[in-house]
Amino acid sequence: MEHKRSVRYIALEILDQVLTDGGYSNLLINEAIKEGYVEPVDRALLTELVYGTLQHKLTLEFYIEPFIKANIKGWMRRLLLMSVYQAIYLDKVPDHAIINEAVEITKQRGSISGANTMNAILRNFQRSTLRDFAEIKDELKRLSVETSTPLWLIKHWNTHFGFDKTRDMAEEFLTYPETTVRVNTTKITIEEAIKRLQDEGYDVEQSEIIPECLAIDGPPIVQNPLFKHGFLSVQDASSMLVANVLDPQEGEKILDTCSAPGGKACHIAEKMNRTGRVVSHDVYPHKIDLIKYNINRLSLRNIEPSVHDALEPFEGEYDRVLVDAPCSGFGVIKRKPEIKYEKTPKDIETLWPMQLEILTNASKVVKPGGLLVYSTCTIEQMENDNVVYSFIKQNPDFEIEPITLPVLGEHKLLQILPQDLKSDGFFIAKLRRKSE
Repeated sequence: MEHKRSVRYIALEILDQVLTDGGYSNLLINEAIKEGYVEPVDRALLTELVYGTLQHKLTLEFYIEPFIKANIKGWMRRLLLMSVYQAIYLDKVPDHAIINEAVEITKQRGSISGANTMNAILRNFQRSTLRDFAEIKDELKRLSVETSTPLWLIKHWNTHFGFDKTRDMAEEFLTYPETTVRVNTTKITIEEAIKRLQDEGYDVEQSEIIPECLAIDGPPIVQNPLFKHGFLSVQDASSMLVANVLDPQEGEKILDTCSAPGGKACHIAEKMNRTGRVVSHDVYPHKIDLIKYNINRLSLRNIEPSVHDALEPFEGEYDRVLVDAPCSGFGVIKRKPEIKYEKTPKDIETLWPMQLEILTNASKVVKPGGLLVYSTCTIEQMENDNVVYSFIKQNPDFEIEPITLPVLGEHKLLQILPQDLKSDGFFIAKLRRKSE
C-alpha cells in the first residue's frame, strides 16, 4: 500500500485480502489507519466501504449480476460490488464520482480495456431500476439474498431457531455494533466515568444488566486519555456477562484457560478489586503480550499470564475456572462480516470434540463446590448446549446451575442472540462441582 492511493483504492486492497487471502477486515482497517495510509478525514469512509461491501456482498451480487456479460477478473468484480454499494447505500456520493473513481482505479491497476468495461457496466447499472427481491420465489433463498447470508446458514438457523428469529438475526448482523466500554472500578467509580465521558461530549448509556458496561457514542475512545490511562476498556456487552456469571469474590484463585487478548481476565481481576490471583493462559506466546499490555494499561497486579495449551493438564486447584472456548465465531459477524462467507458446515461439526476436551480438562482443577463457566461467541447448538450436556453426562460430579441476571431473568443455559441486546451473539453455561 502506498500513501498516494485514494481511500477507495485502499478499501479495494483490503477487500482483496479479506476475500482471497483470509485476512481479517477489522485488523486490516486498523492497520491502514495506524500506518497513515488514509487521511484522518477518510477513516470513517474506509471503514464504511469495507464493512458495507462485505456485509451486503450477496445482495450486491444480485443487483449487479445482470450487467456483467463476460468473464471479468476477481478484483474487478470486487470493485464493482464496492461501487454498487456506494450507489445504493451511501447517499452522499454522487453517481458520476462513483464511476470516475472506479474507472481510475481500474487504470491504476493497469487495465485500460478493463476501464472501458467498468465504465459501461456501471453506466448501464445506474440507468436501470434495481432488481426486485420478489423475483426470488423461495422464502429462504430470498432471505439469503436480502440479508446477504449464505443459503446453507439461513437453512441451518431456520431449523434451529425458526424463520422469524433467523430473519431478525440475519438483519441484525447487517448493523454496526455499538461501542461499549467497561469501567475499571479499581481506578474510577462508574458515576465518575459517566460524568467525565459526558463532559467530553460522549453520549453515554449505562447497561441495565451490567452496571460497569457503558454504551458510548462519540470520537474514537481508544484515542481518549480515559482509555489510555486504563480507566476504561473496550469490550462487548455480552462478553462482559461472562465475568458477571462467574461472579469472582475477593481473595479467590481463578483460572482463565483460553485468555487472549485478556478482556475477561482483566474484568475478573477488576471485580476482585486487585485481590486474589487470576491465572491467565493462552496457547500462543504473541497473544500473551496482548494480555500483558492490557494488564499494564489497567494497573492490575493480580493477573499472572503464561503460555499453556488448554488441551494439556492444568496444575493446582481453583475456586472458579473459565473456559471461553475457541469457536466458530458466528456471534461476532457484525465485527467480522467475512465470517458469513468463509465458514462451512464442517466448521461447526469439527469444533465441538475439542471444546468438550478443553472443558473436561479444565474441570479437573475446580475445587469441590467450585464453579466452572463455559462460554463461546457463537450461536451454534453443537458447540454450546451439546458440549455442556455431553460434559454433564460424562461428569456426574458436576451439575448445571441456573443463571439469573437483571432484565434477562433466569436461564438454565444462556444463549444471547445478536438481536437480544444489540450485542454479539454469546453463550454461557454455569456448572457447579458438587461438594462431595
